[in-house]
Amino acid sequence: MTEPVIDAAMMPRKSGPWLQYHDAVGFEWNSVRLPITGLPDALVGFRILHLSDLHCQPHWQTAYDDLFDRLKISEPDLILITGDIVDDIWHPWLCLPTARRFLSQLRAPAGIFGIFGNHDLNLISADLTGTPLRLIDGQRLLIPARGKNIELIGVPGPERFEYPPGFEKQIPAKTPGIPRIILSHYPDHIRKMKITQPDLFLAGHTHGGQCCLPGRIPIIRHDSLPMKYWQGIHRIHDFWFIINRGLGFSTFPIRLFCPAEVVDIVLEKI
Repeated sequence: MTEPVIDAAMMPRKSGPWLQYHDAVGFEWNSVRLPITGLPDALVGFRILHLSDLHCQPHWQTAYDDLFDRLKISEPDLILITGDIVDDIWHPWLCLPTARRFLSQLRAPAGIFGIFGNHDLNLISADLTGTPLRLIDGQRLLIPARGKNIELIGVPGPERFEYPPGFEKQIPAKTPGIPRIILSHYPDHIRKMKITQPDLFLAGHTHGGQCCLPGRIPIIRHDSLPMKYWQGIHRIHDFWFIINRGLGFSTFPIRLFCPAEVVDIVLEKI
């Protein structure tokens, strides 16, 4: 991979706690303006909320109320979720009431779209029927937005090995003037999907390490990419690569020096 060139103006509007245990109390809200080549004038200022790794538990998390309070003040145009909606892989029905309650409170005029992650292995789309979330695993679709179109591509999952060979080659050539956004649970799917020339590649899964040394140096390896791509916003191959640390936590109910995160993206024109 080429060295990323960061020219996005990060504007942290809320800092997250350095320690979280059992309850997801607090998160880091990061607002970023990303210039997109050929962005139609009508989509300048279009706002996308990127959520990932909710890891909904049977109990309601304090951070959820904080999130919804903020969204009542300023609603995004589009919400995209990159997997791990529930936490319990083998007993997802225990987490479904929380997940459904969470998803049902999301609002965005252009829609709410997402994919499954590895913790959603035993979920099916019907489990979330009645919520505003539309699952797009393995799909490509155009959604209307401000009189224009935005292209969404959901990388298949929820497990890495379920990626169909040649999936990236089935994606048609990019249409100028239509922003292309890829949703992938796994950041390292970028190796295959980069040939589709996205404008935004959104991923999760790593939790930024979840438990880190001071300075957000991850202790546990969750992905095959170099460590610097376990979190953050990067410029790679002429597109934006965003790895969300996620809103929840998994396996061990603790975050250390790695606060939960919500990414608020505003599209700008180059």
